[in-house]
Amino acid sequence: MSPAVARPDRSLPGSMGLGEFLARVEADPLPLADRYRLVAAARVLLEELYVHLPLKRAMHAIDPVQRLRLLERRLPPLSELQFHSELADVFRSLRDLHTVYQLPDPYRGHVAALGFLVERYADSDGTPHHIVSKIDASLVHAGFDVGAELEAWNGVPIERAVERNAAAQAGSHLDARLARGLESLALRPLRTGPPPDEHWVLLSYRATDGRRRETRVPWRVRAAERHAGRAQDPVPTLATSLGIDAGREATRQVKRALFAPPPARRSAPRSLRSVVDHRTVRFRGRSYGYLRIFSFNVPGARVFAEQVAHIAAGAPAGGLIVDIRGNPGGHVPAAEAALQVLSGGPVVPVSFSLPTTRAALALARAGPGFRPWTGSIRAAVETGEAYSQGFPLTDPEAIAAGLPRHAGPKVLITDALSYSAADVFAAGFQDNGLGPVLGTAPRTGAGGANVWTHEMLRVWLPELLAELPRGAGFRVALRRATRARGNVDVPLEDLGVQADEVHRPTERDVTGHNKDLLAAAAALLV
Repeated sequence: MSPAVARPDRSLPGSMGLGEFLARVEADPLPLADRYRLVAAARVLLEELYVHLPLKRAMHAIDPVQRLRLLERRLPPLSELQFHSELADVFRSLRDLHTVYQLPDPYRGHVAALGFLVERYADSDGTPHHIVSKIDASLVHAGFDVGAELEAWNGVPIERAVERNAAAQAGSHLDARLARGLESLALRPLRTGPPPDEHWVLLSYRATDGRRRETRVPWRVRAAERHAGRAQDPVPTLATSLGIDAGREATRQVKRALFAPPPARRSAPRSLRSVVDHRTVRFRGRSYGYLRIFSFNVPGARVFAEQVAHIAAGAPAGGLIVDIRGNPGGHVPAAEAALQVLSGGPVVPVSFSLPTTRAALALARAGPGFRPWTGSIRAAVETGEAYSQGFPLTDPEAIAAGLPRHAGPKVLITDALSYSAADVFAAGFQDNGLGPVLGTAPRTGAGGANVWTHEMLRVWLPELLAELPRGAGFRVALRRATRARGNVDVPLEDLGVQADEVHRPTERDVTGHNKDLLAAAAALLV
């Protein structure tokens, strides 16, 4: 082993040390009264409005409401970080990335980063490899660069380190947790979880020249998004048709800011340039269109459907490869309108149901567009149903009216990070027979709900929900999603969409722009 420890001043531009950030946090702790307010608000959300509570209690053998009662009794001696960690862990136990505690200022709008990303592939015999796939130029030294293979993380073999980190993630199933455990090794949004415990990591790696080395890399904290000098959340807070993992959307935006090259084309509207890309690929003498949808977090469904229709119209006759890997979801109507323009006929959208609680009934009576759900919630007093009837959120045909449709052959690529509105898109793709689904994992991320913020719910339930301190927040799965056609009433939550074919990433995928993955997708179009 040839040690080559990074210089202490090596750091990411525009960032601060983790110790400096924690000193700012501890200098102005959240008052005890505000902690009680947060725990009380969490209990109301989970008991009265969280649609998946019966499912989560049964599937994961948990009692989050009792945990909140106990936390309320144990508040006084907890430190600032202990309190936020405890409350975040109650929500993490739900295995639901829609339903989360969002930390207040100064955590809000910040991300802890090491300055590089790690991707995994396996040899034909199953031997795993963990490769540095992207890195900030300030960290490159002594063979620690793109292509370096990590062997140990703080003295722990890298495969075990990923497993341990995955156990702390809120993914619905093992593949989802492993994918998030790998991604969060080096990048962690502080809005949805406390900072790392360690201030630096000690890495053992094999450089591209084959030499084994070690280096120490410090955690740094930087702003995730800024507008007019104030940190912003990455998704709207007052939208009613969202299905999104807000934490991963923040991660996506930070990864793009740190590592994405400047876009090669400017054909997409400015609002869509970070969420959609396309090109033509060739395999075995045939051309195929390739459409990458990074997110459905868009300002409007119609403009997004127009862009997808424009791209699909220019696809070669060989077929269209649609890739939603890593997509954290976003605007459900946009996802379903995109499905409509990719289909030769009408698509049947997923349905959404509310819990049959008193708070849900009050919301349905007062809130916007809830009239179809009201009757079945009211009737639940007699029927005993846990969920209301299911109805679509929107009409995809109406949104896509007048746009050209793509009736040619298509294949969809998914992974375990395809979540929420991306789950909805994948379910609609499969249920409506648009083409085969090729997954780099057996299932999508399994997020099946329409998510609302505490701030949005307060607009319609001001007597039930109080204002939260310092920009703290909650997001809660309010309406659960169930599938259509041959999978009628099958929930997406915790189950996801099963891939028709599975392709495990190869070395050429990680280091060669997904060559084997795209070839496997093209083979399904022949």
